[in-house]
Amino acid sequence: MTRKKGGHTVHRIQRLEGGGIEFCASYDDPVPRGFGQNHCHDTYEILYVAEGKGRYIIEGSEYAMRPGTLMVIHPTTYHFVDVSREGAYERYVVNFSQLALADAARPLVEGLCTAEGCGFYSAASLPPSLLAAFERFSLAASLPEEKRVAYMQMLLSEIVVLLSSIDPDDVADNAELGARVIRYLNAHIEGGMSLDRIARHFFVSKYYLCRAFKKHNGISIHGYLTQKRVMLAKKMIEDGETAAGAAYRVGFGDYSAFYRAYVKLTGASPVAGRRGGAGVEKEDENGKKEQSEEA
Repeated sequence: MTRKKGGHTVHRIQRLEGGGIEFCASYDDPVPRGFGQNHCHDTYEILYVAEGKGRYIIEGSEYAMRPGTLMVIHPTTYHFVDVSREGAYERYVVNFSQLALADAARPLVEGLCTAEGCGFYSAASLPPSLLAAFERFSLAASLPEEKRVAYMQMLLSEIVVLLSSIDPDDVADNAELGARVIRYLNAHIEGGMSLDRIARHFFVSKYYLCRAFKKHNGISIHGYLTQKRVMLAKKMIEDGETAAGAAYRVGFGDYSAFYRAYVKLTGASPVAGRRGGAGVEKEDENGKKEQSEEA
């Protein structure tokens, strides 16, 4: 169903209730301003994102929300989603009580959440059959009530069993985010970058960004950028670029910082590797140079 509300087009795909289960499949494009408020409830919640990006905020902790990610939220856990207004937001949400599950699945649901009150599952860790289970909820709409409830309980139990075979961990997401940040840094290596800017681009907190990047790459973002920029500058200098020019081109805003990093990583002055000329330039970290006779 599609309806207009305050000039905003809302596509309410489906809402089903019964047997202690509330299922809702929704689509918003664009996402309305002020979407999402911090709240909690006395039921479990499973949120699967089919389209959209942003952040899950769970009891103050942040997780990257991207297509294919899933969050399980324990009852009484405060949470909300901070969704980017650039693009559509499509999701499947199931709220349920533990009693709505089949007997064999009831003890499994507790293991879907960590001590933080939630379980985050990255797109890389989830089987394709999980999305199919969410999509099959739509078939329940055409069933008589007693069969609809039984069918919804069966699907929910299937989802819980599938998730119980996967550890709720952000390791796979760390790897995915770490690789994506590497590509972003390389694409913007010559521009001015800050942790705030990078975190905003990936819709994560600075803390989560730094932790995920270092866990995946074994080096901090600052360390990676410094080494990458110094090596690029070294190649430019070897090809005839001035040290100051190379420092500027690779994104160092301060020459003394470039000089110290270069000496630390290469063991030599930036100008020591320049090709050509009868002499060797010497300089201090402020960029002052003098010409000396080559030995």
